[in-house]
Amino acid sequence: MIVKQKKMDKRINYKLNLDTIFASASSMGLSAIKTVRISGNEAKKIFKILTKKKLSKARYSNLINLYDIKNSSLIDKAIVVWFPSPKTYTGEDMLEINIHGGSSVLEHLIENLLLIKNVREANPGEFTKRAFRNNKIDFLEAEGIMDLINAETKYQKSLAMHQVSGELSTIFKKWNKKLLKLLAHFEGQIDFPEDEVPKNTHEKVISQVSDLIKEIEFFLSENKRGDVIRHGIEIAIIGKPNVGKSSLINQIAKKDISIVSKTSGTTRDIIETKINLSNIPIIISDTAGLKKRPKNNVEKEGVVRSKRKIKNCNLKLLVMDGTKNFEKDILKLVCNKTIIVLNKKDLLSDKNIVNKIKYLNENNLNQISVISAKNGSGINTLLNEIEKYIKYKYKNVFFGEPSLTRTRHRAYLRKCFINLKKINNNKNPELNAEDLRLSLNALGNVTGEYEVEKMLDIVFKDFCIGK
Repeated sequence: MIVKQKKMDKRINYKLNLDTIFASASSMGLSAIKTVRISGNEAKKIFKILTKKKLSKARYSNLINLYDIKNSSLIDKAIVVWFPSPKTYTGEDMLEINIHGGSSVLEHLIENLLLIKNVREANPGEFTKRAFRNNKIDFLEAEGIMDLINAETKYQKSLAMHQVSGELSTIFKKWNKKLLKLLAHFEGQIDFPEDEVPKNTHEKVISQVSDLIKEIEFFLSENKRGDVIRHGIEIAIIGKPNVGKSSLINQIAKKDISIVSKTSGTTRDIIETKINLSNIPIIISDTAGLKKRPKNNVEKEGVVRSKRKIKNCNLKLLVMDGTKNFEKDILKLVCNKTIIVLNKKDLLSDKNIVNKIKYLNENNLNQISVISAKNGSGINTLLNEIEKYIKYKYKNVFFGEPSLTRTRHRAYLRKCFINLKKINNNKNPELNAEDLRLSLNALGNVTGEYEVEKMLDIVFKDFCIGK
């Protein structure tokens, strides 16, 4: 028996005669050139109306005049490229108009485009949404495009390219193909008499299911690799009040983002900043000082938030005042994801520093960096220590195969995994086949083969206009 996978009805029935859309694909403000993208059935008509010429040769740049529809005045001398469907980004007819970058030129062009029937400005992400609707890309590739636009570091770009180029989709398609083949075996056992089914078929299928479970389990156990790269390593600067936490974050960020004061309790909420540390995306948080007895509810809430951040961060920088004795309750915060930052180096003699480090070492505390948050001494060494820690701790994170990048991916893949785990020799073929169907559905929701409408807003909600 041949098992056919359910088609993506919503995508296949997608109306091709929707409004033609346009948007500036360039950033706001002055620029040498601005690119206006147009997609839809009216693209040919737009070319002829604005240029007063016949449609040019596909995929060739043409220097051509654009004319006002109402009075035939010159809008601009532009480079126009015609892209016929279906071999375009959206799968529809497309035009790209490159005009001079002044805002008045763009406004004049937009005024004319809006005069044409069935033509409107695009919504955020609508070009990519149409690419998905017309089967040019799947959800994973669409999300990769968004990540590529937002990539700030080399590793974020690399992760996004895995998705844009379809490498992650290929893994899911491979699993999908295996599941369909396994489902066909179970369907065969249901539809044909037992004596017509080859011996050991059931055992072979169960064995293949077991192998697939191991593959998916390995993928799920990668310690949220994609999330770490997409969002960045979260580092919390923690410690008692007035030990130099705010001064430290200002030194690392190289700007005053946190208020520095001798008054206790100045930092009451978490202050965050992003930095690029050797192409590693970092999110550093300055937290409220840890107090046993907060003065008021505001300070109390600040301490609660600090403790939450301490629990959830990837690395803690425990700042301690080197001019004072160490408090045992603070040293209890040290764990395997902590670097002790001994501050106020500028007020300590070399002998003091040696004795402080010796004391910490004797208490099995060896990850120590000595700095002066006031004058910046030792900050570069601390950043090197942070980089070294991250590259060791997450050595499989920044170099490797395509990875899951969103909670959505992980949730559906886990559903697939759970349903596969239910399949066993003791169940009849009908029940095993149903578990396989549920696994297929869960897998399809990652790439967008099922529940399409439900997922559209989730995937495209953060896209920028023009993409």
